[in-house]
Amino acid sequence: MDSDGASDGPGAVVPGGDPDERAEALAEIDEESLPRRLPSNDWRRIALRVAVSVAFLSILFWRLPDVSLGDLVPVLTSAAVGWLLLAVAVHVVAYLLQSLRWAQVSDALGIHLPYPRLTSHLLAGEFVSNALPTSFGGDVVRVIRQGGDVGDHADSFAATSLERLTGWFVLPLLSAIGLGLGAGLLDLGAPTAVAVIVDVVTLVALLSILWAAGHPRGAGRLVGRVGWQRYLGAVHLGVVAVRRRPSVVVRVVLAGLAFQFLQCVSVWACGRALGLDQVTILAAMAFFPPTAVLQNFPLTLGGLGVREAAFVLFFGALGVADEQAIALGLLVYLVFVVASLAGAPAFILGRRRGAPPGPNPA
Repeated sequence: MDSDGASDGPGAVVPGGDPDERAEALAEIDEESLPRRLPSNDWRRIALRVAVSVAFLSILFWRLPDVSLGDLVPVLTSAAVGWLLLAVAVHVVAYLLQSLRWAQVSDALGIHLPYPRLTSHLLAGEFVSNALPTSFGGDVVRVIRQGGDVGDHADSFAATSLERLTGWFVLPLLSAIGLGLGAGLLDLGAPTAVAVIVDVVTLVALLSILWAAGHPRGAGRLVGRVGWQRYLGAVHLGVVAVRRRPSVVVRVVLAGLAFQFLQCVSVWACGRALGLDQVTILAAMAFFPPTAVLQNFPLTLGGLGVREAAFVLFFGALGVADEQAIALGLLVYLVFVVASLAGAPAFILGRRRGAPPGPNPA
């Protein structure tokens, strides 16, 4: 727990706190309605997302007639394998930093769990998001499991939502740094314009959401409500709690910067595995963040098609051949899937309820 005047989050169950407050918080929860397992899959939604991914890739190949499937298979030399192993390892470390960011936000809301426990939940969620064909995202896993540990799914929803929203600030920031420092990256015409537009729209959307979530006449009106409105009310109280602790905001942003930077390093390593000298660290910083924003829209399965099209646009402007840009997108996706397999044990074994919450050493 931080020592800079923490104010506990909305209805959080504070370990070692006042027993009456704990009992009151638990009493707010309808035990019969708590999720006992993950939501069931909606296979129609999965099939739709697969179909959209296939459509995106088909359009991409149709618009690029010189690209064949054989062009997408990389030559696996020993050096290429080494770069790919580095990409996977860096991505796993990035997950640990994302868990640290989640821990900082959770602590600000008065949700205290040991860092290893939170990391287990996060890895399980990433495994679901990247490696399993599900109609629900990994964030659902995180909310259910953290909420089950602390006894309040609304607070867990707020913590996960705010942790995710910090990425909406960090991604455009990294992109701006890459564009500003990378030689010639601001002079690529349409690719530069698309990256800047995505960055600006992302920041405007973030500010709009935070204003609505933190304003008393926005989500603040839903505090004390029941049902789904209670979750948005928890987000409001979470925004208020974090806003009162500037040191937490700084730590969350720094952890987020490190997390997203390592993802860019992973993309760069994939580029090195393919022998793409044009995909430098700064180029990855400039163009992977807007790609990440675009591919996170729940239209396709794992961003397939969207990511590859974005790479053709962005890295093609740097001289990367279309087939190599598509191969890079598919390779990045494969690395993400392999790295997320680290969460398979947590997903399988972590369904058991953990020990009572304790101080978070993070």
